[in-house]
Amino acid sequence: MNRISASISAVLLAGLTVSAFAGADQPLRLSVRVFQIPAEQSFEVERSDGRGGVYTLRASGDIAALFPRGTVFVPTELAGNASESAVGRTIGESVVFGCADLRAGQVRIRELKSLDVRLDAAHPSEETRFEEGRRAGRTDDYELRVERLAANPEKPLIRLRFFAGWSAQSGRLGVGMSSDVISAVAEVPDSKLLLIGAPGEKAVYVLAVCAQPR
Repeated sequence: MNRISASISAVLLAGLTVSAFAGADQPLRLSVRVFQIPAEQSFEVERSDGRGGVYTLRASGDIAALFPRGTVFVPTELAGNASESAVGRTIGESVVFGCADLRAGQVRIRELKSLDVRLDAAHPSEETRFEEGRRAGRTDDYELRVERLAANPEKPLIRLRFFAGWSAQSGRLGVGMSSDVISAVAEVPDSKLLLIGAPGEKAVYVLAVCAQPR
């Protein structure tokens, strides 16, 4: 009886080992979209006039002043190809933007980059750099690093790091700087966007991530 139990245990253990390695070999396809919310924005706020009506205040300032100083995670029901306006509306409804006691209900947002990332056992991480040209020889520089941490294809766990900075060239002299804006570990949902945001220099950056259908 003990030999039979031992044999069954060995078979089960072998099956689990094979399943674990099969999960590790399965490629993981991710959609990662990078958004920027400029800190300096104009916005409108509705206030009660005390007589049953409302009036509109128009304000301008650093709307990132009320944003948390750390990284925020916002699960959504948004599809992977959701529009800029839908992403902006969702993040604006979930996190406080504004200045002083004025809250901005809507924020201006723009998509910097959309990436399709494929990770597998042979290539568990990927790095991407991109830039935007500015005036007077200045360039805004960005870097995204994605690393797969867990092999479970049903609950993929990844590490995301996002860097934002700038560089400038004047003759032979070049200067620049870069900062680590987002460093996060997250379980990536299937087909629905997870928004991961953090404040950088003069902007809030948001990564919209989801696993693509297998």
